[in-house]
Amino acid sequence: RRATADDAAALHALILDLNRDQGDPTDQLTAEHVARDLIAAPATIVVVAEAPDGVLIGYATAHPTYETGTAEHGLYVGDLYVVPAHRRQGTARALLATLARAGHARGARHLWLTAKQDNTAAHAFYRRLGSRGEAVMAFAVVEQDFRNLAAEAP
Repeated sequence: RRATADDAAALHALILDLNRDQGDPTDQLTAEHVARDLIAAPATIVVVAEAPDGVLIGYATAHPTYETGTAEHGLYVGDLYVVPAHRRQGTARALLATLARAGHARGARHLWLTAKQDNTAAHAFYRRLGSRGEAVMAFAVVEQDFRNLAAEAP
């Protein structure tokens, strides 16, 4: 299902779990950021999975992208996470299917999925979905380097 503002605190906890797992920072994102910048952002799609007792056990985020090589809109999946105790039960696939349906309704025709080089479980899962992997090295211009670039004269 789509995330709501009521999910912000629990979703924040899952995001921190993913960030810890991936070696990413855990001290910058707050539940308020989650509510404002993810759940309430019109272009972003955030979906969650619940256990039968209503506890969140997974989530996925996506935002629009455009692939010029195939001339089509798609969704870039930013995060996909399922708590370890609920993995390999179809939850991640259900989350991606929910994103795909929401994206398709907006005109998207593909999901762009990424995983760190050593995340072979994710690679295998994405291949089982029918995706084709390609070697890509990602770069991010962040913090002061980003501000410096943005401040350059036109």
